[in-house]
Amino acid sequence: MKKSLIAGAICLSPLPAFAELTVEPYGSLRAQAEYVTVDKAKPGQNNSYTDVRDAYSRFGVIANYPLNNGTKLSAKIEIPFNIQQMKAEDPSYFEGFYKNNNSPRIYKLTASGDWGSMDIGKQWLAYYNAVAYPVDYFSSFYSGFATHASFRREALTYTTPNFSGFTATASMVDMVDGKGESYLDTNQAALTYAMDGLSLAVAYQDSIDGVANILGASAAYTTGPWRFATKVEQLDSPAGTIQADPMIYNMYMSYQLKNYTFKALYSKGDVSDDASAFFQGDSYHLGVDYQYTKNLKVFMEYFYEDHGYAIYTKNSESFDVLAGYHAKTNGSAFAVGARYDF
Repeated sequence: MKKSLIAGAICLSPLPAFAELTVEPYGSLRAQAEYVTVDKAKPGQNNSYTDVRDAYSRFGVIANYPLNNGTKLSAKIEIPFNIQQMKAEDPSYFEGFYKNNNSPRIYKLTASGDWGSMDIGKQWLAYYNAVAYPVDYFSSFYSGFATHASFRREALTYTTPNFSGFTATASMVDMVDGKGESYLDTNQAALTYAMDGLSLAVAYQDSIDGVANILGASAAYTTGPWRFATKVEQLDSPAGTIQADPMIYNMYMSYQLKNYTFKALYSKGDVSDDASAFFQGDSYHLGVDYQYTKNLKVFMEYFYEDHGYAIYTKNSESFDVLAGYHAKTNGSAFAVGARYDF
């Protein structure tokens, strides 16, 4: 009897500690068929092609555990999956500029409570969330390119509680990985306001070496079926840069009609010799989504660029721009695709 009670106590004692632990797997499969054309492809490439391209598929797991003091602990890991190549990798190949292109998109630990939140690990960055994300609302592979921002890096980030609509974020970011580079080499700060459909934000990125300092601001407003958003960014170029301090301007709007969402984006980036000025020239993006079921969305989009930066070569296995990076071109892509979330 005593042994049974001891065994029962051992079996039951952990239950209160782990009863609130939740673990939730998730995933999103996203792919598109596309027709791409440029007026002059770089040597060895055709001016046009038809292909299938991944649109940022991913798989992940989120675990949450509430503590008795009101703080919640969370852990998240998210793996990219390139449907076109059937590999665990980022289809834009931007991850390869940081570490390995097959690295997880996200791996982070979070503690949150009425005191705010703290994130450590690879995460979406504070500057991107505040400035670039409000116009990054398309469904295809071509969404989100028109910015100076980096998307995800390892970072240590603190966000304040919400004070009458205002929140502030401070983050130390490992922007550049490599020998001789300092860890957490970049600081980011953001101030946001959200109330009654209106969102405003300003953010600054301060690189310790001064190579990629960026100031940005965004605004978004939702009323009924309409959503409007805009952002502006300015890169602080190193001394001696020709056409220094390039800016980016974006204007976005969408309209929801039953299961349809119609979208339009105009982006303009100053042409510059600054190596950190990723987006340059004019770009147009039009699209329509149809929410077929709760989990399944289908989309159709048209994308145009007049300087090469987002339209890749067929069967790309690296960051490989069809017309050549920053080459002047008339490049366009027509995409039809689907996204299934689970």
